[in-house]
This record gives sequence, structure tokens and C-alpha cells, in this order.
Amino acid sequence: MNILVAHPTDSYVEALKQMLSAQGETYNLEGITSLVECIARISHYEFDVAIIDSSFMQGESKSFLEKLHLIEKHVPVILLIDERHEYLIHAASELNVTAYIDKRRGFVSSLPGLIDRISEIRKERMREEEVGKLDEMNLEVHKVARSTNMTEGYFICDRRGRFLSANEVIQALSGYSEEELMELAITDLMTKEDEERFFERAFQANAKETSLTQSLSLIDKMGEKHPVELRIRILREEGKASNIIGFRGSFTVVPQDRPELPVQKTSIDQNNMIAQVVDIVQLGYTEPLSVILKRIAELICQTFGFKRSTVALLDRRKKAFIKQAMVGYSTSDLGSIERRAIEVPQEVIDRIFADRYKIKVIYYTQDQRDSRDFISPGMPERRTQRRRPESQWHKRDLILLNLSDHQDNTFGYISLDEPDEGNVPARTTFHNMEIFGKLASMAIENYYRFSMHERRNRRLKQVLVSSNIFKLYLSLSELLKEVVWSVKFSLDFNLVALVLISKKSGLLETKAVACDDKIKLLQIRELNYDLKDFSSLLRDEYRRGKSYFIKKEEAIIKHFKRIYYGSDTDGQYDRFENIWPRWALILVPIKSREGKIIGFIMADDPRDCRVPGNDTINILEILANQMAIAIDNRVMYVQAKEQIKPEPQPQESEEKQDDYYTNREEEDYTGGGLKKLVERFLR
Repeated sequence: MNILVAHPTDSYVEALKQMLSAQGETYNLEGITSLVECIARISHYEFDVAIIDSSFMQGESKSFLEKLHLIEKHVPVILLIDERHEYLIHAASELNVTAYIDKRRGFVSSLPGLIDRISEIRKERMREEEVGKLDEMNLEVHKVARSTNMTEGYFICDRRGRFLSANEVIQALSGYSEEELMELAITDLMTKEDEERFFERAFQANAKETSLTQSLSLIDKMGEKHPVELRIRILREEGKASNIIGFRGSFTVVPQDRPELPVQKTSIDQNNMIAQVVDIVQLGYTEPLSVILKRIAELICQTFGFKRSTVALLDRRKKAFIKQAMVGYSTSDLGSIERRAIEVPQEVIDRIFADRYKIKVIYYTQDQRDSRDFISPGMPERRTQRRRPESQWHKRDLILLNLSDHQDNTFGYISLDEPDEGNVPARTTFHNMEIFGKLASMAIENYYRFSMHERRNRRLKQVLVSSNIFKLYLSLSELLKEVVWSVKFSLDFNLVALVLISKKSGLLETKAVACDDKIKLLQIRELNYDLKDFSSLLRDEYRRGKSYFIKKEEAIIKHFKRIYYGSDTDGQYDRFENIWPRWALILVPIKSREGKIIGFIMADDPRDCRVPGNDTINILEILANQMAIAIDNRVMYVQAKEQIKPEPQPQESEEKQDDYYTNREEEDYTGGGLKKLVERFLR
């Protein structure tokens, strides 16, 4: 590998050559002490890499950067940056310098790996240039074929423009067969503007005019436009020059070179873009999330001229981004996507949007560059790939927009690919895309906030509807079961359990469980807890209002957690703030009329994997208070019912049998036994 080393002093060049040779690599090194001489050498001899030191600058940064840019056009450059010249990093990045490395202790050891990567980049660049040359050759062949075989297309049509005959050139140019053309009119191959201009000129022409010429775009069967020149001869009725009976003419293909895709110069109408997003926000008050995301995907394609877009949102349980809305994909594309990658692992997106990037372009056929390998770790590097030259865009290049909440945590992304023909994103386009990403994030977050408030209102209604205070006809077991399921559905917890102090066993016994998994429900229903051990959870560090939020792993609830979560209870969700760890638990005390604790509501696994807010905790406390009142009412109802019975019958009635569990619970929650337990463990 031929390497050119440039530094103002000979001794440094020799030292660097010796250190590189000592790395054991087979390098052919040549030293230069002048940038002018360096430019002359690379113009006459072929080098794989040029290593240039920032010491050449000597206060003339503009001249140095101009020479550096000139060298970079011929050979990949590794810029060695001294500590006092660190401000050059951003300037070098703008010049598309291949790599730059901070000259600190041990930097020479990282050079061989960097040189090898640059060599691969250079080979890839050469392959792309060869492919480009082949494309240009194919284009020339195509142009020659068009100029020789498809120059004149002749036709005859009636006064309404319907084809009566058309030669093979028009058939080939339009893509229609002769039979299909006979069912069409010449105006079917024109744009609306060209059609109006054609008839206006033809029928307003005076009687002496016999021919017209018009430049227009011919639209073929696939919707592609071809620039042509239309020449027509107006056919008039014999003896009546004012009556037009038809047209005879030809299409002449206008030869044009295939231009490079122009950079998008049309400015984005930001006011219109904001107005469209505001409409989406308003849509969020009446439509479901799927409609909102679909509209966002459609709008970004329309605004920036892309054919395809995808909106994906984070599923914290799966630790993956799920594609929710896809625009511009055919049925076959969607089928292949469903088989491949409807889910993107969270760690992939986290890596792409490291350092909180808002927009990222993934260039096809380019490897990611780790900035830690070649610059100071303290200097942020926004681009980890080389920016393509303007007007160049690979069909598999991909743009990703970061969707983040008000705390700057990523909750989704938007992807864009396949820009429309003649539309290559410029730097201003990326700036507007970043603005769109922020607006879309606000629209989606607003939807979630509105949904949360709407759900909160439904919860409050559910609390009132399912109030069990006056349902005295239910047994205590039925009453408790109905309450826990009401809590589960109203507050979006996947697991709710209710434990009460039993006088007979001296334990906290599980009386009711709400869980979708029936096997886990039965197993958790069998759990009992020691009062002394359970009381250790009621510490000030866990207190949250009148309730307790357990944040750490506790031995007393380890079996409870293992049944529900399995062995994986190490809290893998705790990656961001307010994410529910698997060892977390909410305890809400249930108190009697005397203010003594008689049991707890245990709430776990919220559906959105987030730590509930104060509103949810307050509703839980209200439900716990209702539960205590319902228990007291049931106990007093049973006592009153027993008092008014005339005489006990020898055989137990069905009502008596139903109240056996109730009377047993009455013994547990009344009298001195409960008072002693509470005094001992819970005061």
C-alpha cells in the first residue's frame, strides 16, 4: 500500500515512518515536507492514502483548508490534528475529509486499522465510478437508439382528437398497441394544460392557417413524460374552410441529455407544513392513533417529495420499534416486509440516534465510522458516513427522523426513501425535515396526552358505576373479587391482588386476584404473607402519599414476582426515567373505621410500562377507601341480619351457608384480635 506522509519537519516524517513500519504492516511510505510538493506528487503518482499533519497551517487556516480540499479530490486524506488545532475538526468535516485523528498518546497504534478501512472505502468509490461509467455508456446507447428509431411518429385523428391511425413509432413511444390507440384521443397523451392550449390554438386559427407547431410532454402508458414537438396539419371540409374535420401530424422526439438529479431548490412552505400538522393535531381528538400515523406518513411524503415512508413507535415490552404506518409500498413489498422486519430492535435505533441526533441519513454501501477511533472523544461528530456529493442519491439511501417526547426520550422514528425524480434532498431540506420531526413528535405526544385525560375520565366514571359500597346482596368473597377486577380495568394494571389480615392464621391472606392468566391467578391466590415481614415494606423511603411504591427487590414479594414474571425479574425495563421495573409494586392500605390497616391492594405491571402518576395513585386510594366501607357495610349487614332472625333452624339455609365465609371474615376484622395484630405490627 502506497502512503504519502506530509509534515513540515524531516525528523517527524522519519519518526512516523519508522513507527508505522514497526506495526508489522507492509506499507510503502514516502515523506513530504511541503503541501505544494504533496499536491505535485499525488498528481503524478498514485497513492492509496495521504497522512497530513495540521502543523502545516501555521495561522493560515483558509489556505491550508483549500490545499487540503484539493488533495482530498485525488486521494483519501487522514488529517492528524494537534491539540491546539482541534477547531479544525468541524472545518475538515465540512470538506469531507476522509478521516481525522487526535494526536494524543498512542494514536499511531490506531493508524493501521484506519488506513485499512480507508483503503476499502477507496476501492468502493472506484467501483461506484466504474458502475457510473457503465450507466453513462448505456445511456448513450439508449439515446442513440431513440434518435435513430424513434424520431418521427405520424398519426391521423378526427376533429375531436380521436386516433384514426398511428404508426409504430407512436406505439413504441406511448407504450400503447395500435388497438389501444384507436380507443384513445390525442389529448389522452397530453397534460391538462397542453390539451387546453392545443384545442384553443386549433379552433381559433383562421381559415388560412393550415399547420401548427407546439412543444409539449407526451404521457406514455406508465405515466412517464417525454418532451416532444407536435406538428399538425389542420384538415378542413372542402368548400367550407371554417369547418375542421380532423388533424394529421407527427410527434418529433426532442433529444435531451439525461441530467443529473437536481438538488431540491424549491423552498418548503413552512407555514403550510405547520398548518397541515395542526390539522393532524385536531384529527387526534376524534380519530384513532392509526389514522394519525397514516396521515403523518402521507404528509411527509407530500411535503418533501418522497415516494415511501414508514412511522414506527416503541413497544417497551418487546424492546422493539413496531412499524405502525407504511405509505408507498406495494402489496408485494408489504408481504416481504411482514416476513422480514415489521419490528426493529430498540438497540439498533438507540445506536443510530446516539447523542440525541434528530435526523440521520443512512447511505447505502457505506460502513459506519466510529468517531471514537479517529477524533477526540470530547468532540461530537454528527455524521458517521461520508456525505454524498450534491445531486447524487442511491435508491436505497434512507433518511430517519427521530420522534422524541418533551424529555427528549426517543419513542419512535419516521423513515423516508426513494425521492421523486428530480428531487434530491439538500441541506435546507434536512433542516426542514428536522422541524417536521419535532412537529410530528408534538402531534403524537398530544394525542397520547389527550387519550390519557379521556381515559382518566372513563376511569372516574367506572369507579362511580362499579361502586360496591351498597351491594349488600353480594357475599364478601364476591364483593372483593368484583372490586379487584374493577381496579384492573379502570386503571390499566395487568395484575391486581387484594390481601387481608386473617385473625385465625395471623397472616396476610390473598382474598382476590385480577389477572388475565388463569394459572397465575390461581397460584397467586394461594399466597400468604407473614405480617412482620410484610410490615417491613411500609418504610418512609417507599411512601407516596397514603400509599407505598416499592422500588427495590424485596424478599417478601420475591415469590409473588417469580410467579408472575418468571425467573426474569432483574428489571430490564429500567433504561429510561419513569419506566416500570419488574420488581416494582404499589401497595395501597385498606383501613377500617378506626383508621387501622386491615389489608392492602397490590397493583403491578401497568399496561404502558410507565410508573403511574399521582392521579392514578389517588384513584387507587379512593377505591381502597370504598373497599373498606364496603367491607364494614357487609359486616354490619350480616350482624343486623343475625339479630332479627327469630330462632335458628335445625337445617342451615342457603343464605346461612353463603354467609359462613362472611362470618369468618367478620371474626377476623372485628374484636380485640385485630386490634392486637395491628398494634403489634402496623403502628
